[in-house]
Amino acid sequence: MANQSDTLESVVIGDGVVVKGAFTVPSKAVINGVIEGDLTAEEVLIGPTGRITGRVSAKVIDVRGQLHNTIVSEKSLIVRTTGKIVGKIHYSEIEIEKGGEIEGALSQGAEPTAPPVSAPIPAKP
Repeated sequence: MANQSDTLESVVIGDGVVVKGAFTVPSKAVINGVIEGDLTAEEVLIGPTGRITGRVSAKVIDVRGQLHNTIVSEKSLIVRTTGKIVGKIHYSEIEIEKGGEIEGALSQGAEPTAPPVSAPIPAKP
């Protein structure tokens, strides 16, 4: 049985539920409905009926439904047989089951950061 503090720090979006916005979940997010927005969590499980359109960032991401946009998995990304990801994908480890779909740009390692903006050099009078 799950530790009560894990349950308190988790969220479940049920089948048929649609939510919009940016979400930060301290522990686990189980998505069987639809999120239109960004999600950051320790662990994300997208069920077969789940769909997220937005940036998803977590240590572990397990996809049985659909993800669209930017995906950042710090540790492990698993695309199950029914899973589909479309977008920019950053991962440390990846596992794709037969039937799982990925469309977009894959990069292993940390998400690249924007290069520093250098200040213009003033012209000498």
